[in-house]
Amino acid sequence: MISGLRNNMSKFLLSNTILGAAVFGMSGLALADTIDTTNTIDAPTTQSCPATFFDVSLMSNARQCQQFDDSLPASMVYFTKQKPDDVIAFYQNAYPQFVRKTPVNQRTMLASTDDSIRIVVSPDNMGTQVDVLIISKE
Repeated sequence: MISGLRNNMSKFLLSNTILGAAVFGMSGLALADTIDTTNTIDAPTTQSCPATFFDVSLMSNARQCQQFDDSLPASMVYFTKQKPDDVIAFYQNAYPQFVRKTPVNQRTMLASTDDSIRIVVSPDNMGTQVDVLIISKE
């Protein structure tokens, strides 16, 4: 009698394990089938570079501009063929009130004294990437 009970228990456990695997497997397939691939992520678009971004000048040879938001806080990234030191000099001459921070991983940040504007200058292959971050209006 005990061996019969043990045999029935084994069949029960085995059938539930197989059933469970089938259900989980099917639910995994069902979830995979319900993923919506029609939604797209709003990616910034490359546009012609403006002369200024929220009253902050861009270098005259700025290209590949990407604006990430047009309301505050806002940011724009652009590329220039100028060397990082030339870009830093440009911004320090144009905005003497910007404070130059210690470089981190070859990136130099210039920030307004009230920290409402930040410029990050990074070497980028044959030139420099410039990130202009506008936190708030001065």
